[in-house]
Amino acid sequence: MTKRLRLIVLLGLAIIFCLTMVFLAINSFSASPWQDWQTKYFQAQIEELQRTMSIVQGEEQVKKLEQEIKAWQDKKPALQVIRLSNGRIERCTTCHLGIEEISAAHPSDSIGCTVCHGGNALSVDEQTAHEGMYGGGHPGQLEVARLSCGGNSEVGQCHSGNRQEADNQVDLLTTALMASKGGELSMTRYMHGLDIPPRVLLDPGETAADFPAPFNQRGEEPKFQQNCLAVCHLTGGELLGQEVQANGCESCHVLSNPQHTYEGKDVTIPRSKSGYGMSHSLTVQIPYTQCNQCHNQGDYKVDTMDFIPRSDLDRVKSSPPPDKESLETRWQNVYSPGLVFTKCEVNLDCVDCHTRQETMGDGEMYSSEWKALKIQCRDCHGSTVSKPIEWEITDKSDMAWVEARINPAFPSLEMGDVILKTAKGEELAYVRQEDGKWFSYRKTNGEKYLIPQVIDSQCRQDPDKQSSDDCHKCHDVSKDKPSSGGE
Repeated sequence: MTKRLRLIVLLGLAIIFCLTMVFLAINSFSASPWQDWQTKYFQAQIEELQRTMSIVQGEEQVKKLEQEIKAWQDKKPALQVIRLSNGRIERCTTCHLGIEEISAAHPSDSIGCTVCHGGNALSVDEQTAHEGMYGGGHPGQLEVARLSCGGNSEVGQCHSGNRQEADNQVDLLTTALMASKGGELSMTRYMHGLDIPPRVLLDPGETAADFPAPFNQRGEEPKFQQNCLAVCHLTGGELLGQEVQANGCESCHVLSNPQHTYEGKDVTIPRSKSGYGMSHSLTVQIPYTQCNQCHNQGDYKVDTMDFIPRSDLDRVKSSPPPDKESLETRWQNVYSPGLVFTKCEVNLDCVDCHTRQETMGDGEMYSSEWKALKIQCRDCHGSTVSKPIEWEITDKSDMAWVEARINPAFPSLEMGDVILKTAKGEELAYVRQEDGKWFSYRKTNGEKYLIPQVIDSQCRQDPDKQSSDDCHKCHDVSKDKPSSGGE
């Protein structure tokens, strides 16, 4: 064989090899799972439109729906690209085509997905795309919150490392009882005679579940670990007998149904698998039904550390969503049978009284819920000798100014407006003074409530006695007698 012939043969083999590689690549591309996900998403939109068409009336509406259906039927799978403000691109929505926008404050077209979730932004292969994801897909888990919610080199500081301490929620959360369960650890040990007086046994960032031998190897210790310390907000915890999964920040800010199943439009998320919020959305408008998935589920027997579920738990788990509930369902579902409460504790949601510092920490480690409490009844209602503390907004750097703009349910806050400040110094942007009267706006829907004042009323409270038990002596209501008690 001549030298020239050998070159021709080698060139031909090279061309065949290249064509084979191109063919294999094209074939692999055409068989990629992301195309199947997009096809399923297209079909889901078609089915939804067909359901809508079965109930609409009028030829014009039907024709419009038919055109929309035809448009979805004609769609072909294609790589989706998110072009970020910093010039980077991401392809996450190639598979997650129908996923909801996480929030107005976290626009995906500006900051993208991986800044919070981690992972490989360019890959459309499930395994490689999900490598390095924070919290296994749950970036709110406390172990990874500094990387996700706290911020990183791509977007700078978010909820950590800011000049104004109140903006550092991830840092403050390490001291909150909601995250550490330090109160249950210290108070339970105290009630069993292990610590006199009750004291904090944890450092910021530690959790009660990590405390070695909390009961000094007593027989109750396994129950204490399982029934008290390893549940709710702590990552990996699971409320006894419930489907609740603990995912740190997500436990409150991602609303879920009792089964913790997804109800949104992302077809890659299985509807039957627990461990998801109802939607891929963050919110600060947190209804009591979200709190009740961990709280008010029953009672603990302190002597044996057994958990006793409330008798009406099945009905409570099927509570209607906030937009469909009635006052009657709230009265029946909020608190466990046998407990008493005041009307404002039920008419409002948990977040309407418990302040930001109470739930998310203030940098101090407390031994009990009572010591962590930031609000008292007299903060809003005043006392027999004093009115609520007024705070005038005069600067846009005021934390209340910022907080009021986070929640769209609040009316706008203007310079010169008067809000309430608690006796412990925390400003409440949702409690406003208007025409000499105090009003509270519900954080979930903006409903406005007049706050009755103690001064010049028939109330004879002792200003120094501000526990719920003190108020319940006169203002007690319960499931069995919802119309009794004072206002």
